[in-house]
Amino acid sequence: MALRGGSLLSLLLAGVCSVQAQGVRGAGEMRQPGTAPVLPADAPQPPPAPGQPNMPLDAPGPNGPGPSAGPPGQPLAPRSLAAPAVARNTFIEGEINVRGTGTDRGRLDRESGKDIILGVSPRLNFRSRGAQVNLNATVGLDHVRYIKHTDADYTQPLVNADLQATVVDNLLFFDGSASVDRRSVSPYSVQTADVPSDEQVKTGIVRLSPRIEQRRPSGWNTLVRSDNTWTRRSGQQVGSDSGNTYSQNTQAKFERVPERLGAGIEGSHQTLRYEEDDEDVIRLDSARLSVGLAVTPQFTAWALGGAERSRFGSITETDADYGGRVRWAPLERSVMTAEVRKRFFGTGFNVQWNHRHRNFGFTLGGSREPVTEPDNVQLSGNIAQQFDAIYRSRGYSESQREALVRAALNSYGLPANLTDPVSLRVNSPQLSTTANGLLSVMGRRTVLIVSAYYRKLAQLRRSDDPVLALAPGDIRQAGGLVSWSLQLTPLSGFEASYRVDDSRGLGVDLGRNSRDQVVSLGTTHSLSPKTRVNLSVQHHRLETTEASRPQAASANSATLGVNYRF
Repeated sequence: MALRGGSLLSLLLAGVCSVQAQGVRGAGEMRQPGTAPVLPADAPQPPPAPGQPNMPLDAPGPNGPGPSAGPPGQPLAPRSLAAPAVARNTFIEGEINVRGTGTDRGRLDRESGKDIILGVSPRLNFRSRGAQVNLNATVGLDHVRYIKHTDADYTQPLVNADLQATVVDNLLFFDGSASVDRRSVSPYSVQTADVPSDEQVKTGIVRLSPRIEQRRPSGWNTLVRSDNTWTRRSGQQVGSDSGNTYSQNTQAKFERVPERLGAGIEGSHQTLRYEEDDEDVIRLDSARLSVGLAVTPQFTAWALGGAERSRFGSITETDADYGGRVRWAPLERSVMTAEVRKRFFGTGFNVQWNHRHRNFGFTLGGSREPVTEPDNVQLSGNIAQQFDAIYRSRGYSESQREALVRAALNSYGLPANLTDPVSLRVNSPQLSTTANGLLSVMGRRTVLIVSAYYRKLAQLRRSDDPVLALAPGDIRQAGGLVSWSLQLTPLSGFEASYRVDDSRGLGVDLGRNSRDQVVSLGTTHSLSPKTRVNLSVQHHRLETTEASRPQAASANSATLGVNYRF
């Protein structure tokens, strides 16, 4: 892999780490529900006494280890879900999934007949947790074969890993990630399932994020973080422009958290470059002074003022950069943050609201800013984070929550991250306007997931530039997901879901439209602690408009799969 701005040492350091990639589930693939029972959402209990430590989930009772245990004052959790407070540091697990899919249409993007699709997916999962280093990694392979050749067979390696390290306590930290998967290349075609082989690209991503972070008793805090991302794409659709990119996002901040008044200085450096280009697609440098006021312990406001230098389209300009930032915590488990600034392209903003409860959690967000990290799209939501917040509200420790989240995701057959909308690779700077929300509800035997997103990508221009539609790639995308999972018995579960992704071309792409919809029903049953079988049916409909010619196609399929853990 040719990496611009990096080194072989950097790549080796990141080889054991991961970014949650925007994965695409190909034809014949299926989610992997687990066998762990579901943690019941019992009635609220009084919080534990101050200073009282969490007890191990497998704490012994009068007659030895009990079937269930929990933190003091909190509902009991099934022992099969519980993780001891002092657990082993290393965990290795393998699994293999074998499946067969019968469909009445092998491809939706062109005329196609019936087909039988066979798939095999071995996986090896590795987790290591320690005082200084946490590592999660998954390596595997997806092999898919089309018996009647409606599409090309393929074999795709899969790597997905993540590393967090504390090099020096309260000073030096390092995050790294690496992933290899396949992605759809066009937002105007199939998005989330049955992606044709010739519309996929093999995508490798490496991210290195060292940071210096120090918090002092005086209230003065220091943060310097540099996110470096290398992306390599390969496949039939890549063409002469490789699509290999390098992006850097460095943030620095030195500030005093206001007890009543605070002050600080902050700055940033952001660049994006494609491998075949001689210069950066976009380069942004900014510096600002800040003054903060703690109106109440729950509400803090900052005034920001400085300058920003922007370079794109071979033109460099320096403009004023000013605005404000607020943080409001109206409830103990609810935090809202908002930043609004006047920048070279107009008004930019970033808004986030996170709320957690013992039975549900939600996240709402929105932003308007230039695209400097095209492969860092996080719109559909992180289910694992919300499950972690729910268990945190129930009083579980960090190590306990990690095991509980993993078991719940396996039990309900849910991914840690939902699939994000497909990004269209363009050679010009873009302005992104987004809005997104994710709601997770965890009942006694059910889980409800609701996700929605909106994104508009338009050619980036300064506020005083003329509005000209010269570059392709302007697009408006919107979509959402509703997923409901039910644990029928300790060994059986049921799932229903609906997802829609709608893309509308803008500017020179006006008239290019698509809507991709998937409805699925499935059930899973555990044959043994290590073996389970899954049966699902799916209806997939794709509507597209190219050159004012509307087209629509539908496919119905049934999948039978067997999963074995070892």
